[in-house]
Amino acid sequence: MNINKIKEQFDHIAEKYDTHRKCFIPCFDDFYKNSISLLKNYRKDFINIVDLGAGTGLLTKEIYELYNNAHYTLIDISMDMLKIARERFTGLNNFDFIEENYVENIPVRNCDLICSALSIHHLENDQKVNLYDKIYKILEKDSCFINLDQFIGESDLINNLYNEWWYNYIDNSGITKEEKAAWIKRKELDRENTINDTIKMLKNTGFNNVECIYRFMKFGVIIAIK
Repeated sequence: MNINKIKEQFDHIAEKYDTHRKCFIPCFDDFYKNSISLLKNYRKDFINIVDLGAGTGLLTKEIYELYNNAHYTLIDISMDMLKIARERFTGLNNFDFIEENYVENIPVRNCDLICSALSIHHLENDQKVNLYDKIYKILEKDSCFINLDQFIGESDLINNLYNEWWYNYIDNSGITKEEKAAWIKRKELDRENTINDTIKMLKNTGFNNVECIYRFMKFGVIIAIK
């Protein structure tokens, strides 16, 4: 993972990031809203919630609708993205914003929910393993980690079909050729795994209850309970 390239790419698109999300995520509402609603069936309250690679706070916004009394820490390497997140949550005193590379350091302890959306797939496998180990160690017992991310198919054939369908959707989403070109450039930073490989990594870390709770082609949501 080239941290400087990732930071540069996301600083560059910060202002337009939110408006383009539905152009690139065909299952946006199910992905960001409906899948995470399962959390309420596990616990009625979380006290300390951390969003890794929080960006503009899109995922935090949806979790906040479920748990508005929790304390939130949003961590991202892009200050430009976090600036938008700050604006989103203006006037609320239960939010902290930290510019940090969460791969190297998660400066929070005693978390009971750690979440992430469309960020971890940028990491190399050894970085993912180390990150999952960090997450497991700082989570309290009966806490959980939920990851909304991009994944590859189990076979090249199916994965190519996913990509073909996805690119066609994007071509008809209303974005410009220049915006699509910038997205393709960002995709060079992707290091996707299969859902099954990700579940194995999390179980090897120590999580006993790990499940994919939502999937639509390239997009999936995995929950891991400690």
